[in-house]
Amino acid sequence: MEVSLLAPTKSGQNDYVMLADIFPTGWHCTELAGLCPGESIVIYGAGPVGLMAAHSAMIKGASIVMVVDRHPDRLRLAESIGAIAIDDSKSSAVDRVMELTHGVGADRGCECVGYQAHDPEGQEHPNMTMNDLVKSVKFTGGIGVVGVFVPQDPAPQDPLYKQGEIVFDYGLCWFKGQTIGTGQCNVKAYNRQLRDLIFTGRAKPSFIVSHELGLDEAPAAYQHFDARDDGWTKVILKPAA
Repeated sequence: MEVSLLAPTKSGQNDYVMLADIFPTGWHCTELAGLCPGESIVIYGAGPVGLMAAHSAMIKGASIVMVVDRHPDRLRLAESIGAIAIDDSKSSAVDRVMELTHGVGADRGCECVGYQAHDPEGQEHPNMTMNDLVKSVKFTGGIGVVGVFVPQDPAPQDPLYKQGEIVFDYGLCWFKGQTIGTGQCNVKAYNRQLRDLIFTGRAKPSFIVSHELGLDEAPAAYQHFDARDDGWTKVILKPAA
């Protein structure tokens, strides 16, 4: 039986809209990683889901939240909620994480990029963030993966990833005793609790909203977002606008 989730108030609607997908998915990633209060966490990807994972980690009481990306506007948003921004186009993200954790590595890690991860030169490497997480997360640490990986994809030049396979540093992952949790988010497992966090003022996921537009502006908005244009972090479309 389908049960609708009701917002307790009409004010703050932009916060409640985030319950449809990205806020629960970001929260889910921290759950998959096994984050507990007082632990450190590194999040690869400062898109909407990665920023929601960072917001979730702050709410859960993480001691240090590190966010890796190379888009200045997204990194600024990460800093606005108290996270440490790491620009991997300027230096090694792994080295910076190790420096911030005194050589131990983060307790937990989140993969919020997926198979379209690419290097600063624009070359796609589907395995890049997964292998960086294995290096960034401590021995016996946990990694949550909500970035999209698909079983088959005819587009990549990488012959392995055409079949949904990646070159993964499993030996190091095994040696470090890390656990990995993956999969899509069951939004209904979290949305009621997250709604109440919004209502009580503990959560404010609308901090990522950059534009509110009418439906006629949707095609242009999608183009800006897909191109990762500066300042286009999250668009809300309003039919009545």
